[in-house]
Amino acid sequence: MTTEPSKTAQAPVAPPEGSPCWIEIMSNDPPKLKSFYEALFPAWSFKPATEQHKDDFMYEFEKPSGLSGGILKMPEGCNRDGEQGMGVGFTVYYFVPSIEKTAKRVEELGGTEVLGKKEIPGGMGWFANFKDLEGNRFGVFENNWEAQCKKE
Repeated sequence: MTTEPSKTAQAPVAPPEGSPCWIEIMSNDPPKLKSFYEALFPAWSFKPATEQHKDDFMYEFEKPSGLSGGILKMPEGCNRDGEQGMGVGFTVYYFVPSIEKTAKRVEELGGTEVLGKKEIPGGMGWFANFKDLEGNRFGVFENNWEAQCKKE
């Protein structure tokens, strides 16, 4: 009698707190910027972000696997040529177990919240943006483990 190996799904494992997990590039013309980065870094692979946002793109790095990012349309009213309320430049997102606890800690350390906790479409988790003491923007990401486990 032979037995087949069990096909039980393994629970996702969280990276260490503070691990980079998403790198976002805001753009007035995402398709044009995608072409730039595609030519500059051929190891990046691109795909449209969502059906609703076909002009936004997600990308993945060849290595390290699992680290990805997006080129997203600059929201209306943001001035690319000058200072924005949320700052300018790339946004690196860091994994955190709790956005609420992180927001409290950022404030205690003298940073500021520039975009409160928002849900990511599709239920994969939440994000928020902050500025550090020098005005540098960074983001945090909290995974929705419950939704991730249901998808598997």
